Amino acid sequence: MTPLQMSAAVMAVLAAAVACFEHSAHRAPASVALARRRMLGQDDLPIDGPMASLRQRPVAFVEQHVGSGLAIIDRSALEIVGQMVTAFTGVFCIVIAGTVVLNQFDLLPWSPMWVVASAVFATFAAWTVWRGVGVAVRRRREDVRRAAADFVQLVAVGLTTDHSVEEAIRFALDVGDGDAFDVIRSELLSAPQRGLAIWEALRAVGEQYEIRELEEFASSVERQGLQGVSIGATVASMAVAMRERALDELERAADRANANLAGPTIGFVVATIAFLAYPLAQRISDAFGG
Repeated sequence: MTPLQMSAAVMAVLAAAVACFEHSAHRAPASVALARRRMLGQDDLPIDGPMASLRQRPVAFVEQHVGSGLAIIDRSALEIVGQMVTAFTGVFCIVIAGTVVLNQFDLLPWSPMWVVASAVFATFAAWTVWRGVGVAVRRRREDVRRAAADFVQLVAVGLTTDHSVEEAIRFALDVGDGDAFDVIRSELLSAPQRGLAIWEALRAVGEQYEIRELEEFASSVERQGLQGVSIGATVASMAVAMRERALDELERAADRANANLAGPTIGFVVATIAFLAYPLAQRISDAFGG
């Protein structure tokens, strides 16, 4: 095979890898059938045949380790597995293709170790996709936790103005803003259509996003709705506790950011000192005949 033919084959492989990456980046449009399967707990259609178990094992692994996080980021286990496979295949093909091109132009000697290196890079790419799923779930939960703290504080403000609990909640939903706050708003506004009480919807959000304070707030709203107990003081103290926790989390995040900057800062200072001291060191060496 001539270098021109090899280059054409490599470019075809690279184009296929890029197409795979682009295809994995676009999500399938929502459909009624997909919504029905998710409502019934059947995100993926069953597939019969010898490849069924091969597909079900990684899907089951993702579902076991991510759990309710899939619903939080609105993704399916099969979609995550597909992106990991695409990342692995794409990076493997790109590294192999680059190695072949460099070998054809005598810029890099061929060795079986390049296949191993390609597999290592491809595995790292798949792991990066997997790690990104965990990061997305954690960030989404943190955003909704902050929105829940804002929601409870707004309800506490509404209760101080002689509003009922229902009016205070409605006031909080009208004033609150943000994508994370929309999660709480959509759940509470759709609760009557789903036949749920307001506290049941609040408790469901707290359980899904692991917000214990929101579950306690739902219990307080339930006591007020069923027993007529005044919860103004309880909600106010709960809002103060959630605000203090949010401030503490922000302080710890700032401390982690400062700690992460310590290494690059030290490296920059050392490099700057070495750069400025090099001419002086060179002159001293020349003066002593070095």
